[in-house]
Amino acid sequence: LRRLSTYLKNLLILLFNLRKIFFKTFVVLFIISCGLQPLNYPNEKVTIFFEFQKNPLNLSLVQEIKKNFFIMNASEVQNKESASYVVKISDHRLGKFLEATDRDLFPAIVSLDYQVKIDILKESTGELYEIPIFSSEDFSYDTESILSNENKADEIKIDFFSDAINELIIFFSEKSNA
Repeated sequence: LRRLSTYLKNLLILLFNLRKIFFKTFVVLFIISCGLQPLNYPNEKVTIFFEFQKNPLNLSLVQEIKKNFFIMNASEVQNKESASYVVKISDHRLGKFLEATDRDLFPAIVSLDYQVKIDILKESTGELYEIPIFSSEDFSYDTESILSNENKADEIKIDFFSDAINELIIFFSEKSNA
């Protein structure tokens, strides 16, 4: 009886590992069959000059973009003439709106709306590309802790920035193929 229980235990462990292997193989085959492929990046670094109005929201976005330069294979230059691309940030807004109140008329649901327009000028050809981004997210307002609400709003703001950064990553990947 003891041998049988040890045998069953080992069999279950083996079956569990086979399931994990089968699942991973299935996921890989699914991705390959969908035609997904990694992004192509340029061999040489893309040089970027940022043009924006100096305010906390723009400075935060540029800081987040710079954190992801290694993904874009990019670097910042201080001179507009020596840049291969000029990235202009405009119409950059983050709005906080009250959507609903509770029975005591305190805020219950808050909506954060994010909007940014990114114009990218390729210096060598004079081509201008526009990337408009608009996103919105709702969250429950905690009347007990205003600080936690601000932390939640900051988390959502970073998510919005991630959307803009992903658009830039895709843009620079596509331009390296052209």
